[in-house]
Amino acid sequence: MIELSSAVVAGGFAVAVAVVGMPHGGLDHLFGRAVFEPRSGRRWLATFGLFYLGIAALVLAGWFVSPALTVVLFFLISAVHFGDDLSVPQPARSVCGGLVIWVPLLFRPTEVAGLLAWVIPSGDVVRVSDGIASAEPLLWAVAAFFVGWLPFAPGVGVVVRNIVFALLLAVVPTLVGFAVYFCGWHSTRELAELARRANPTNPWLGLRKVALLAAPMAGLAVVATAVAAWWFANGRGLQPVVVQAVFLGLSAVAVPHILLHAVARRSGADPFAAEARAGGSGQFGSERGAA
Repeated sequence: MIELSSAVVAGGFAVAVAVVGMPHGGLDHLFGRAVFEPRSGRRWLATFGLFYLGIAALVLAGWFVSPALTVVLFFLISAVHFGDDLSVPQPARSVCGGLVIWVPLLFRPTEVAGLLAWVIPSGDVVRVSDGIASAEPLLWAVAAFFVGWLPFAPGVGVVVRNIVFALLLAVVPTLVGFAVYFCGWHSTRELAELARRANPTNPWLGLRKVALLAAPMAGLAVVATAVAAWWFANGRGLQPVVVQAVFLGLSAVAVPHILLHAVARRSGADPFAAEARAGGSGQFGSERGAA
């Protein structure tokens, strides 16, 4: 197993999430406008805020009131979401999307139990370990399905990618594996897709537009996470404070983010069309014309 110092892991993890992970959700206000403005008109912001912040508050409350149920639901929702853009049928899509969850649970259970005990307010590592142990038969069933599915996967690239991720997530520290998967794979792919949608003829200009539009919301999320880390500190070490603040923050925004994008996908809502209607396209209109 590969091990790194806790300070290096915590610092690298926080930076990766702040620089790459948060920005891919920084356009949710534009998705919110595209989804809710046709339904609510000028009241779209209030409707979007109630939807987004209401769900975020419910998720945060879940960590305090029913952490076991919250963890399970968050893991399931995340696995489905991470597999959304994979061109394979269900249930293989969610199993592959959930590699970042079930592989560490199966092969690094002690480490994952420690991390979850940090995340859960007043978490008990023994109870978390017992919960992971009780899920072990199901985790092995998922692993067996994954191995059995690989020979039928559509293409060598899909097979290689999933094997590489499975091996990586089994041997590197869980936070490192999560950062590589979430930031290096999932978030970068979503940012690339947003850049393509922002400027189909010149994705680099599209990426610049996405970065500028996402910066305020992503920056606000980073500041909120930093404040939460300060609040949770209470004399604890750097790693547990960072892990708790980042994962509570990620879970709180991830669930409404996932649901919002699912609605936008179904309705065909275009966040950049909404941004243009709001008068935000002037700066970039000349770039598109020049591209």
